[in-house]
Amino acid sequence: MESARSGMRLLELLFVGVKLYLYRLVHNSKENFNQRFAVKLRSTFESLGPVYTKLGQMLSMRPDYIDDVYCQEFELLLDSGRQIPREKMRRYLNRIASPSQFKLVQSLGDPIAVASISQVYQATLPSGEAVAIKVLRPGVTHMVKRDFKILRLLARFLGNKVGKVGKRHWIDLVAELERWLLEETDYLHEARNIELMRKDFEGYDNILIPQYYPDLSSKQILVMEWIDGHSMLDLIRMKRKEELPDFDFSLEEKFEEIIRDVAIKSLLRGYFHADAHPANIMITKEGKIALIDFGLIQFFSREVRKGTILFLLGITSNDIELIFKSAEMLGKENAQFNRDEVYEEISRHLYDYLDASAHDVSSTKILFSILKVCLEQGFQYPWSLVLYTRTAVNLDGQILRVHPGFSFSSYGRQYLLEVYLETLLEEHTSASHVIKMTEDVIDLVRDLPKNLKTIIEKMAKEKQP
Repeated sequence: MESARSGMRLLELLFVGVKLYLYRLVHNSKENFNQRFAVKLRSTFESLGPVYTKLGQMLSMRPDYIDDVYCQEFELLLDSGRQIPREKMRRYLNRIASPSQFKLVQSLGDPIAVASISQVYQATLPSGEAVAIKVLRPGVTHMVKRDFKILRLLARFLGNKVGKVGKRHWIDLVAELERWLLEETDYLHEARNIELMRKDFEGYDNILIPQYYPDLSSKQILVMEWIDGHSMLDLIRMKRKEELPDFDFSLEEKFEEIIRDVAIKSLLRGYFHADAHPANIMITKEGKIALIDFGLIQFFSREVRKGTILFLLGITSNDIELIFKSAEMLGKENAQFNRDEVYEEISRHLYDYLDASAHDVSSTKILFSILKVCLEQGFQYPWSLVLYTRTAVNLDGQILRVHPGFSFSSYGRQYLLEVYLETLLEEHTSASHVIKMTEDVIDLVRDLPKNLKTIIEKMAKEKQP
């Protein structure tokens, strides 16, 4: 039965693809075609479910990849999904609500935001506290599993025919993305991420992580502290219309803080927020940066963190030796590559990037191009580094909208170097390193008599004529 449903879904996707192709063929020469086709594409992505909506969300922040008319239309996928009819949603809530949640969900009106995975509501607790309530859309988990079953089949059969990397690479990528989206459909997993980030951001006066209410939350319903402010998506739209409010701070400065504290310093924390699109970042009236969605968090090991920092330092400093060093740390062992060829190829990509503004050179394009060169030469980087580019895509696209004169290479290398030095310091002061040093000292003292005897005998022999 499930196989039959997957087969029907595959046919549906093929049918949709043919329809879009024919639509473009017939209407391509008509006036305002791009605007009309953008609406058609956005509506199609939305109707196909969360996997394809996520694709549209990523594209919405890439004016350097697709025409601006498509970007602006795809922006609607960030916070304006198709609302579930109110009566259907009420029946669903009555079915999934626990006794502690029942009274609260009964008071819900219309959602304040509708996304691919959830609908978000505002409510007030009996104590008077304002809260945001995320409700998982019905059937989402099943849709994600079904679509990724098809993508896994496509990866197996077409993996060696698409792009320059092998089938195994594509299979691993699909598996990792599936894990991410399935984790995003479990709000207890998201609650754990909130607690982790609240603890790690305690020392940051400029970053606000909302608390969640464990007694009122479950796998399908998440109740969090209400954050009063503007989403970065709203601010981008205001800036486009020249309607930004008069803040006591610069929006450009806030973006630089996001790059520094949310993106770069995540390399110290050992994980990063992998869904930092503009609807998930808020700026309060006081100028604090608030993150409001924690479904997608990616962890990486200490070794991968060091390698990732070196990789980014090499790009921002135009130092190809650092990129080679990161490849030695992270890439596939014994990878065969032509060093001169790689050096020449990477130099070509970096030539115009050093200290260039976001408007002139896309950091994401540079990052992807260099990753592609390394992968083609046999390096198989860990997915935590490859998926770190998701954060780069989201933030780089927002920079193009808000702060086009920003230069990530000149700004980033300063903080990347600080993070790398702090990582080394942390490594050499860690308990495991101290214990290892202690063990080495004990071994040295234990072997000292034997070693001393060997040294004296060797010196005696050297003195003999």
